[in-house]
Amino acid sequence: MSAGNVLIVCGKSEVAGSMESTLIKEGYHPVNCAHSANEARRQFFMVQPDLIIVSTPLPDEQGIDFVFDAYEKTSAGIIVMARPEQVSHMQDALESTGAMILPKPLNRLTLIQSARFALSVRSSMVQLRSERDNLKKRMDERKIIEQAKWLLVEKLNMSEPEAFRYIQKKAMDLRLPQLQVAEDIIKEYA
Repeated sequence: MSAGNVLIVCGKSEVAGSMESTLIKEGYHPVNCAHSANEARRQFFMVQPDLIIVSTPLPDEQGIDFVFDAYEKTSAGIIVMARPEQVSHMQDALESTGAMILPKPLNRLTLIQSARFALSVRSSMVQLRSERDNLKKRMDERKIIEQAKWLLVEKLNMSEPEAFRYIQKKAMDLRLPQLQVAEDIIKEYA
C-alpha cells in the first residue's frame, strides 16, 4: 500500500526517525521528515503531502499556526500529537481544520490506525471537493445558458421552449458546446 507522501514534523530526531521507520515498515512511501515548522512549510511545495503528522510543540513555534498553514496550503490529512495536558486546548484551537489531535506518546498501533483513518478522511474530502467543484461548474454553466435563453425570449420574442431548443440546435449544428453558444448569444444581445 502506498499512501502517497507523508510529512512528519517533529523537533526530536529520534521520535521522527521512529515514526518514519514504523510507517515505512507498514508500506507508507515516501516518508519525509522536517524538524521545525519553517522547514516543513518549505517542503509543502516540494513534497505535496497526503498526510502530515505533527508532534507539538515544535522548536520554532507551538504548532497551531503551522497546522493552520498546512490546512490552508495542502489537502493533506493532519494528525497532531500533543502533550496530554495540551490536547483539549489544541482541539479547541484546531477544530476548524479537521486535524486529528492525539495525546503523546503514541504507540505503534495507534500511529498506524490514525494514519489510515486520516488518509481515508482525506480521500473522502478530496472526492467531495471534486464533486462540489464539478457541480458548481455545471450550475454556473446552466446559469449562463438560462441567461442566454431569457435574452432570446426578451429580444427575439421566442417562447422559453423555443429559445432553449434554438440554443440546443445551434450547438448541434455548429458542433459547439451549449455553453459557448450561450456565451455568444449573451455577447450579441446583452
